[in-house]
Amino acid sequence: MEPNVLLESLIEESGVSRAGLAGHVNRAGRSRGLSLRYEHTAVSRWLKGQRPRGQVPDLICEVLGGRLGRPVGLDDIGMGASAASGGTDTGSGSGSLSGFVERATALWRSDEQRRPDLAAVPAVTGTSAVMPVWEWENPPEDTDVSRPGPGRVSPADIAMLKAARDHYEQMYRKTGGIATRSRIVRFLNAEAAPLLRGGHSDALGRSLHRATAGLVA
Repeated sequence: MEPNVLLESLIEESGVSRAGLAGHVNRAGRSRGLSLRYEHTAVSRWLKGQRPRGQVPDLICEVLGGRLGRPVGLDDIGMGASAASGGTDTGSGSGSLSGFVERATALWRSDEQRRPDLAAVPAVTGTSAVMPVWEWENPPEDTDVSRPGPGRVSPADIAMLKAARDHYEQMYRKTGGIATRSRIVRFLNAEAAPLLRGGHSDALGRSLHRATAGLVA
């Protein structure tokens, strides 16, 4: 099993503890006539990659979506069809773009935490790796990348990301990749990730994605 960094990211973003999530899932289950007795240990297993049975994944989406104030689907928590089959969604559309952003921000956090369990996860290569990055930096013209969210992204935020890219590019030339990489990861977590989850229009969202892609590249 691979660690479920998507679920971990949403749990952290929602501000709920593992025990708290288990309790909320139990209560949500009762509203559907289910008798569930999950504890924090069950959530730990989910984070290690175990997929709970029956309606529980849907209940997790319901609980996290309610806390975050936005729809949360099975793919968002790492329990969708692509996760179950070990595949990667490379289709076009806002869903795949949004999913890639969620995965990227989750991996930035795990990278900064230097989690040893991720070292064994095989890297994504080939088309599955290239296409989402291309779509992130160049969203299709017929795709609406606007997003509701806490706070609003402003043009000043985009300018800040572009200035950061110039700064880290100069740092890379002077000190090399080892010293620069950890600083970029911290910046992505502290500054870029909250903006990607913030509210923005379609036009501003496109600029945001391009500016962030410049940092990642």
